[in-house]
Amino acid sequence: MSKLASLLMDLLCHITIEPDDGLNPDDTADLQIDTWQALIHDLDSAELSLVKAAAQAKLTVLASIATPSPDEEQLMAILDAFINDELQ
Repeated sequence: MSKLASLLMDLLCHITIEPDDGLNPDDTADLQIDTWQALIHDLDSAELSLVKAAAQAKLTVLASIATPSPDEEQLMAILDAFINDELQ
């Protein structure tokens, strides 16, 4: 599971060292894109199953929100597409 561990460390390091003036939006966008691409293309079947189960659990929590924000609705659509192998 080295790919998952590497992704986790990249994400944790990124949010841990947030500067006082906030994170660079370009760096954040690049990390987001790289992470999704790795989740879609670079995991073995066992890792993918674990990540999809976690995505489903998060989707269930988000779906229970009475009035989700537009960002939450967008995230739910992304998670659903990921779970159903619709992201490229």
